[in-house]
Amino acid sequence: MSAPPLPSASAAPALPTGDAAAPGVQAVFGPIDLSGATPLAQGGDRYVFQHPHEPGLLIKVMDMQARAVYLQARPFKRWYKQFQRESAYRVYLNEFSEYVCTTTRPSGVWQVPMARILGAAQTSLGLGLLVERISDGNGGLAPTVADLARQGRFTVTLAAKLDEFFADLADAHLVIHDMSASNVACGYNAEGRPGLYLVDGFGVLPLIPIHAWSRWLNRRRVMRKYAALRARMPAPVPDPD
Repeated sequence: MSAPPLPSASAAPALPTGDAAAPGVQAVFGPIDLSGATPLAQGGDRYVFQHPHEPGLLIKVMDMQARAVYLQARPFKRWYKQFQRESAYRVYLNEFSEYVCTTTRPSGVWQVPMARILGAAQTSLGLGLLVERISDGNGGLAPTVADLARQGRFTVTLAAKLDEFFADLADAHLVIHDMSASNVACGYNAEGRPGLYLVDGFGVLPLIPIHAWSRWLNRRRVMRKYAALRARMPAPVPDPD
């Protein structure tokens, strides 16, 4: 069978060359000055900033001080991590790898309910991870399920959606290492699609990744941890009229 003909040069769109492409690329991938920016959120080891040029993107950067404190109390972990070339940024590779594996694997989930990952950008605070921004529809960050529970807004309908959400993640064979209501945002993705979205806590951490190898073992683990999460949460309240 002969190979299909390649498109002619005249049919291909002209690509920008040299400095013509630089402004748009630099606006997204940096270097980006975050020295005067205020974090939108802070996790255990990372800060989250609004991307200054792209409203639909956030930038996650490592909190090196928090990491140093964490490793100071764990001599063995501090010792072996010195041999990891990616150093503190291994978490980026874990998350990106999980995103690629999950979103390219055939599953019963049409679109995996997680914040999408664009790539990495150079910033004044070190290498940053570019991720999709989940918004509240009014210009702010979307609340997490933990936020809604604290506000007494964990309704019967939301509880049912959360059940379905974690079942979808298990169907997609997504490996979750931090099962927390704080890692699930309730809002709109960059396309304006409403729903629940996993924004953190995913990726393979163990040296022997048995849950990445086995969909069945991963599903059992996800649902067991989700049952424990629901047991810690308040009882759902009736939906408002």
